[in-house]
Amino acid sequence: MILLAIDTTAESIILALKKDDKEDFFVSEKGAKKHNSVLLRHIDEFLAKNGLTIRDLDYFGVVVGPGSFTGIRVGVATVNAFAFATGKKIVEITSLEIPACRENGKTIVTLDCRHGNYYCGIFEDGKKEYLALNEAELASYEGKKLKAEESKPSDLLYCCEEKARKGEFCSQAKPFYLKKSSAEREKGL
Repeated sequence: MILLAIDTTAESIILALKKDDKEDFFVSEKGAKKHNSVLLRHIDEFLAKNGLTIRDLDYFGVVVGPGSFTGIRVGVATVNAFAFATGKKIVEITSLEIPACRENGKTIVTLDCRHGNYYCGIFEDGKKEYLALNEAELASYEGKKLKAEESKPSDLLYCCEEKARKGEFCSQAKPFYLKKSSAEREKGL
């Protein structure tokens, strides 16, 4: 089984590849968010380095959010185009699931939204709940707390593999947002 997982929700592009028992990872430099202009080049170079093309892949993994509004859309659109062109399946994963994939017990994963606000994923016994919380609300939740920003490319790959093993595929990925964009909120949508 050959899997390519893509995460464009943060400052760096993360590519993770599993081919049989071999794993490989690519993490772009942090900084200016130019994901839309460099993602395809990075994917081509990464696959070529591993002797593969898009058609060689068995399925795709993509982080659907939360995270950068544009970054989410870039990754989702790219993977949807690849899946459509190749007829391959997709595994969707949230940025909040990644750090919790290898954990046992109640785990709360946070993504700092600034100004004392957090996107949170609460995971326990196969159940998951997603919330937008402020610092005081977050403090009231008990359990192991992890930060989404500290997740590793190997955890992204592991989560995608676990979902694939369970048959949690889709034919088209959809962006995942916990809140409406600021433009939507301002317009009252």
